[in-house]
Amino acid sequence: MTIWEITKGNLPQEVRLHWPWRFALLDQEALGSLLAVALGFVFARAQYSRTVKPIIGWNGHVSTDASGMSSKFVWVVGLRNGGMHSAVVESVDYHVQAAGQQVPAAHVQWQGYQATLTELESLGLEIGKDFDLEPLGSGWPLSTETDRKGMYAARFSIPAISVLDNLYIRIRVTDAVGDTHERIVHCLRGTEVEMRSARATDES
Repeated sequence: MTIWEITKGNLPQEVRLHWPWRFALLDQEALGSLLAVALGFVFARAQYSRTVKPIIGWNGHVSTDASGMSSKFVWVVGLRNGGMHSAVVESVDYHVQAAGQQVPAAHVQWQGYQATLTELESLGLEIGKDFDLEPLGSGWPLSTETDRKGMYAARFSIPAISVLDNLYIRIRVTDAVGDTHERIVHCLRGTEVEMRSARATDES
């Protein structure tokens, strides 16, 4: 309506006397009031969306809870929501980067859960023994009530870490107002140092 009235107001008087420019949606006073209400609504929504915005983070740590795994120590990855309100998972994608493989960010090929399992197994890794991925999917809640370790997402044995440069998880979530947020998790970042530290502590 604002665009209509602005366009109409800038037309010559003789043009406005003809159809369809004679048609009036609202007078200027009513239009001004409606515009003020609309701007107030937009501002209020923007403020509320900042309040409910999820803060997606991740946590990686060394664990000795390695039941069934091929090494004493395993690297466990968890997802966290540091915001004030829970979010709902919209989609989860993965990218496997084998050791020595350099893939520019623009050429990264994201794939689903099953395709990721197949690719990891093609590297000689065995699910449940060398790695484990939680099948996160659409509709999964990302709560704010998880502990420091976060919501379980994956774990990797030492043999898996040795053949992988990294494994990326791209998670997209929807917040309470319907906005979508995305975070890419570098699952194996810091593993070499943390594993070395854990082994040194264990030997001492």
